[in-house]
Amino acid sequence: MKPNLWKLSAVACCLALTACGSAQKHIEVSAPVTTERIQPTTEATETPTEPTTEPEIPFDYMFCFTGDISVADGARTTNRWVAHGRDTSSCFDETIMEHMQKADICFADNEFPYTTRGSATVGKDYTYRADPANVQLMLDLGVDIVSIANNHTYDYGPDGVLDTLETLDNAGIARVGAGKNLAEASETKFFDLDGLRVAFLSGTRVEWVELTKGATETEPGVFRTVDPELLYQRVREARERADVVIVYIHWGIEGVDYLEEYQQTVGKGLVDAGADAVVGDHTHCLQGIEFYKDKPIIYSLGNFWFNAKTQRSVLAEIHVTGTRSDHELRLQYLPAMQSDCTISYISDPGQQSQYYRYLESISDGIQFDEDGYVTPKE
Repeated sequence: MKPNLWKLSAVACCLALTACGSAQKHIEVSAPVTTERIQPTTEATETPTEPTTEPEIPFDYMFCFTGDISVADGARTTNRWVAHGRDTSSCFDETIMEHMQKADICFADNEFPYTTRGSATVGKDYTYRADPANVQLMLDLGVDIVSIANNHTYDYGPDGVLDTLETLDNAGIARVGAGKNLAEASETKFFDLDGLRVAFLSGTRVEWVELTKGATETEPGVFRTVDPELLYQRVREARERADVVIVYIHWGIEGVDYLEEYQQTVGKGLVDAGADAVVGDHTHCLQGIEFYKDKPIIYSLGNFWFNAKTQRSVLAEIHVTGTRSDHELRLQYLPAMQSDCTISYISDPGQQSQYYRYLESISDGIQFDEDGYVTPKE
């Protein structure tokens, strides 16, 4: 059964979004808008706390999240895309693309730098970089914001980081998790929708030996969160300024579906600090889901479109409905399969059931309904 995910009420902006409701998005920006894509702000506007005589705006928003994506030069995914004339629909099926493009905010992991400069980091087994022109794939998919807090953003040094920032900025795609200094790398991005302010931030917890350089007060790099205290602080600050706070974090061990103890400790610490949802990636395979204080912690979304391997994938969707003072957050999984450098929606009910039962088996106290909604187990 195909999930019923079309409860969207306020969508605008070409390239990423399609209008489908009577309410309209209002995006507050700190600089003039020069593109029709969604533009976030980092300014310190606080969510109103004083009573107002104006009625609150009811909303029904959907935010989608992907795991690892690669259009790095020479990658098999990139080669397939290029061989098909850079037709993104040749790599992502209609259902997947439609959900991403119709999401109110689409968030993806950008697992490489966009650059033609720099030198490969010494000591790393794998280093990646992508021609800046390859950002077009993200635009085709409708991506509004990416995490660049991962163990490949610094693969080609500070030049690679700076070129990545410039490429994303020029494309009108927001970014979190890396920057020209620590203040920018740890920055929160806020999206103002009609009736709702949403905050996104991202950090990376991998590499105990610092091959991927963390940003400093004066040097570019990623937001390293091996010590999570600054990340907790940023979440607390975001909590004061937003209605919904979502943290996207790079963590775990590659290739395994079991969790490191720190993933659970830090995940719960983020919720305690004020996160409404925690979304993890890095492991290149799916990991389980847990609810803590009724907030979802997704331990890993795995690969979304990263290599030719045949494996389970997912487009995770967070639905937020209600009003500013009284809203509900629900998690839904759109089951998918990565195979031969493509991503396809799993439409067969029997295969969907097997997919959900597998995730229940590696999770802690959760259950899926037939439409892919995830709730604490009764």
